[in-house]
Amino acid sequence: MDPAPPVAVVTGIDEALPAEGYTLALTDGRWTLRAADEAGAFWAVQTLTQLVRDGQVPDVEISDHPAYAVRGVMLDISRFFLGPDSIKKAIDLASAYRLNTLHLHLTDDQGWRLEIENRPLLTELASGTDVGGGTGGFLTLADFEELQDYAAALHVTIVPEIDLPGHSHAAQIAYPEISPDGEPREPYLGTEVGFSALHLTAEESWSFVDDVVASVAKHTRGEYIHLGGDESLTLSEEDYRVYMERLAQVGVKYGKKLTFWQEASVAQLPAQTRLQFWNMRERTAHMAAVARDQDVTFIASPATRAYLDQKYTADSTLGLDWAALVDVEDAYGWDPVAELPNIPAESIVGVEACLWSETVRSFDDATTLILPRLPAVASVAWGSPKDFPAFAAALSQHGTWWASEGLAFHRSEAIAWA
Repeated sequence: MDPAPPVAVVTGIDEALPAEGYTLALTDGRWTLRAADEAGAFWAVQTLTQLVRDGQVPDVEISDHPAYAVRGVMLDISRFFLGPDSIKKAIDLASAYRLNTLHLHLTDDQGWRLEIENRPLLTELASGTDVGGGTGGFLTLADFEELQDYAAALHVTIVPEIDLPGHSHAAQIAYPEISPDGEPREPYLGTEVGFSALHLTAEESWSFVDDVVASVAKHTRGEYIHLGGDESLTLSEEDYRVYMERLAQVGVKYGKKLTFWQEASVAQLPAQTRLQFWNMRERTAHMAAVARDQDVTFIASPATRAYLDQKYTADSTLGLDWAALVDVEDAYGWDPVAELPNIPAESIVGVEACLWSETVRSFDDATTLILPRLPAVASVAWGSPKDFPAFAAALSQHGTWWASEGLAFHRSEAIAWA
């Protein structure tokens, strides 16, 4: 067999391109890659890798850039613990589809998953179970640092989440004095939400919050940490508002910008806070005023489109169905501006897919829920044209790649799998 003819590869920076943008031109004898910045060059290489992965090089010209600066996926490792090796595989998937953020949901009622300086009981007493009775686990601070190094090499930033003041039963197992009644707690293995909250005013409770936020901020490389704020159903709106405003100031004290779930929109928030929209069932009309009057932006994670824990079909064995049945076309065919009512387009800075783990019992379960919907939400985040037949045709080949890598995935009937 004659050797393949040589190919001239030309690369360069084009500062006229939008941030993270690139152009890619492939012909028989010449490949030309230009990028706005280092991230753009990396995404160009990711695209090139997929174009030539099966040994055929198409003649193609691409000019591309992302619609949204924040393009993410969230892993809930609190209800079901996924260790560093699994998290790295999730980072690989995120980066392959040009997502640049991994949001780690580290604390909830079922488990505390990150070592905290000065609070050893969190991992000694509150990390040893999973939803349904598994053995749990946690990330050491060394694990967390190493994961951030791994992610950074793939142009992914890790945003850690400590969920406060609700979803805090596991923390109260370790430190009962931070609970409203100070009484001991037993591990919680169920999936109900909204029943837990920290003591809102006790000195012991705020000392705990200060220690946790200080440790997380110290060990987080990125600008942002996520401090939760969702489903504090035992609190009045006024008590919740006062608490969230004080919590936000703790984050600011330790030098971080903040993300909260959308419920925190009732509070006066620090500059450059991001609110993560997830639930149309909550009051949303006031959010337009928040976007207009505060220096606050939004990340779109509507549960009916971007929650990867929802079932694909009514007879799916994995997942929940409280929000919607979300097959791959549902995850693909939506517009963030239309899904966030009354919020100005310029206030929407990101799109994030979320994998909650109430029904996850293995990494295979996680990838079955993630794939093929993650590429669909990633396409929304990047802003690709809405052409589902073309998307589905491309995705059919990706299935062969996932199978070759040993990744479990859902063979949606909407895709003619290769």
